[in-house]
Amino acid sequence: MISKIYDVIVVGGGVGGYPAAIKLAQHGYKVALIEEHLLGGECTNYGCVPSKALYRIAHSIDSLVSVIGRSIGVSWSVLREWVESIVSGTREGIAYLLEKYGIDVINDRARLSSAEGIVKLSNGEELKAKNIVLALGTDPKPLPNIGFDGSDILSNREIFYLKEMSSSIAIIGGGAIGVELAYILSSIGIDVYLVEALKRLLPMMDSDIGKAIERFLVSKGVKVFKNTLATSINRSSDGGLEITLSNGSRFTVDKVLVSIGRIPRTKGVGLENANVEINGYGYIRLYDGYRTSNPRIYASGDVVGPPLLAQKAIIESILVANSIMGRDVNRLEPEKIPLVVFSGLEIGSIGFSEEQLRAKGIRYRKYKIPLSFLSAVRIKDSRYGFVKALIGEDDKFYGLHIVAPNASEVISSFLPIYLGKISVNEAAYIPYPHVTVSEAVRDFAEYILGEPIHMFIRK
Repeated sequence: MISKIYDVIVVGGGVGGYPAAIKLAQHGYKVALIEEHLLGGECTNYGCVPSKALYRIAHSIDSLVSVIGRSIGVSWSVLREWVESIVSGTREGIAYLLEKYGIDVINDRARLSSAEGIVKLSNGEELKAKNIVLALGTDPKPLPNIGFDGSDILSNREIFYLKEMSSSIAIIGGGAIGVELAYILSSIGIDVYLVEALKRLLPMMDSDIGKAIERFLVSKGVKVFKNTLATSINRSSDGGLEITLSNGSRFTVDKVLVSIGRIPRTKGVGLENANVEINGYGYIRLYDGYRTSNPRIYASGDVVGPPLLAQKAIIESILVANSIMGRDVNRLEPEKIPLVVFSGLEIGSIGFSEEQLRAKGIRYRKYKIPLSFLSAVRIKDSRYGFVKALIGEDDKFYGLHIVAPNASEVISSFLPIYLGKISVNEAAYIPYPHVTVSEAVRDFAEYILGEPIHMFIRK
């Protein structure tokens, strides 16, 4: 029996869900948001927010150590409590907005029970809506035959909330999560082993980025193993975890963090009852206007597939709301979504890598300069930074990559050039603030034009 009827039901309270709920409520829609666990979803509770909160501390410690030349003691319990306060404050802010906009927030598990917009809760109650938004997210992927135990074999959901932090850890997976946590944990004094199955760290990004971040992490004391698998994890006689690698290496650590990918949360939610299709990877298949194969059901965020980025999920959620309101919307183009990695030596990247362009048969010119000449970079002690552009024969930017302090912010200064909103010539005359890393935009524009002020080019 239907107990309540809404205009829209949003299933999932993360960044792929709550923006749609708010946008629709702003326009007078009666909205319910159903979240099984915690408002804010993966990003707020287990990903972006806690990792960047801890990153702030780790980066501050690292900066001080580089100046004073000695280690600094840090209390894990104090760090954990501070991270928890940031996360809870963010979550409370989301709850406040949802309440103020009159959105019914239901803390329960939702299951689609028909193709007619009916959602069933765990207590048997049924809700109905003209439209449904699925923002189901993803779960961490475990190693084959080795599950997460929450205490020793960890995912990103446990690592930030450990009561006690170990003195050593193996991180299996050298993607963005693995690289970020390798830097963070090594900076607060933990012995880190980083194991990546492919030939370089950050294998989905430009190869120059992987090379630079490896040199940087090794300089921080991280033991890096590439092109290597963890073949076994066994309890040692002293209670530690003995890791055996495919290259024959063995070492013992206190904890193991697994960061080898994500699994879409599309099982057990009744997609088959509502005629919602998934693709071969388990992600929800989308059609025009972010509609699923059921035209009254929409989807957004990580559950619709890569890139699995919060900035993508937020905009998709808003676009879904616009689509429900009858507005024409276009799908986000993956190559126009910036990717950032908070790794001490930060990374900002947008567009294609050299490897991807070669695979596509696209001819390009490469421009690359080091950034050690910038005063801001010198002050922040970064010897490995660079900016690199891949430009086609039609002068179109196909890729733009920066490795530098504050690259997570500086990439936004490069976006107008990449997107063609301003020309390289215009960028060369913009008075970017001094002393900042964003000055790299002007210097790089000058370099592309062949007239750099702070670099010498032999004619």
